[in-house]
Parts: sequence; C-alpha cells; structure tokens
Amino acid sequence: MAENQLQRPPDWCVGKRQQILDGARKVFQEHGYERASVDVIAARSGVSKATLYNHFHDKSALFVACFEQGSNQMQADLEALFAETSDDLESALQAAGERLLGKFLSSEAVALYRSALDGFRLPDIGKMLYERGPRVTHELIAAALSRWAARGLLRLDDPYYAAVQFVNLCHGDVMMRLHLGVLQEASPDDVRATVRRAVQTFLRAFRP
Repeated sequence: MAENQLQRPPDWCVGKRQQILDGARKVFQEHGYERASVDVIAARSGVSKATLYNHFHDKSALFVACFEQGSNQMQADLEALFAETSDDLESALQAAGERLLGKFLSSEAVALYRSALDGFRLPDIGKMLYERGPRVTHELIAAALSRWAARGLLRLDDPYYAAVQFVNLCHGDVMMRLHLGVLQEASPDDVRATVRRAVQTFLRAFRP
C-alpha cells in the first residue's frame, strides 16, 4: 500500500471532524466565542466530548479551524479565478473583488467575525486568525498582481501592499456597517457597485 494511503485519515474520521466543525460553527454564530461551551458544541454536533477532544485539543483550536475552513474555500475560489490568465485586468479584478466582498458579507462570515471579537481578547487567537485568513489572502492576491505587473499591466513597487490596498478598497464601508449591525443586508447590486468603485480607484493608482 502506498505511503500516502497509510497516512491518509479514514473517511469516517474526516466525516466526524466535519460534523464537529458544522456543529461548532452554528454554536459560535449563535453564542459568540466566549459564551460557546464545549458541552453545547458536542451536543449540537452529535458527538461525545471525548470524540470532540480527539479532533480538537480545545475550544480555540476548534474556532480557528472553523475560520480557516471558510478562508480556505475563498482562497481556492480566488486561485481558480486568477488561474484564468486575461489581459482584461478590470474585469478580472471586478470578479475577484465581488468574490471577496460577497464572502465577507455572507451571514456566516459576519457571525464568525462578531464571534471573533471575543477571541481577540486572547492575542494568540487573533494572530492565528490573521495569519491563516487575511495574510494568506493578501499573499495570493499579491502573487496575481505581480504576474499582471510582469506583463506590463500594473506598476507596482510593493505587490503585497497593493494587495492590501485592493482588499481594503473592496471592503468600502459596507462591510463595517454590516458587521456593526447598521446595515442588515447588502444586495448583489451593492456589492457590484462597491467593487466597481474600488477597482476604478485601484487602477488609477497602479495602472501604468
């Protein structure tokens, strides 16, 4: 049997882990990080506490895993978008920005963000969330921007800084208003308009 087959966890183990993540995500969304208890998470997931601890050593590891799973999916979506080489830079950035902002404004992301505010009282959790979420996303976008710059479509001194600027422009103020409860929902038109303005501003700054 191949070595990777020996090292691969059995399907039932992967399924049980996902079952716990699904249950934990709902509890974190409903109660926040501080008020979410391992007992409630285990009950909602349909597993024993012993099983939960076999997969995650504590509540913080479980919360980071929930956050990381959502970030990984968004990053995979962006990688697929950026893999489609195109000289239509404006359209490519518009598509990437809409994917980013749409994910950030989803009810699940908003709930996890609000829950994470509890976790930020614990510096180690905040650092892990940043390193496994925003930082990886910024690096992925920076790599795509660098490729466009190499083709003469952008003028960049610092691709990572440009990526951070692009993401921040896409956030606009709509994300903050939604996360703070000032806005209850952002429509697809809101997302498109916010990203369109972000892309135009970005290109004015970085296009040759």
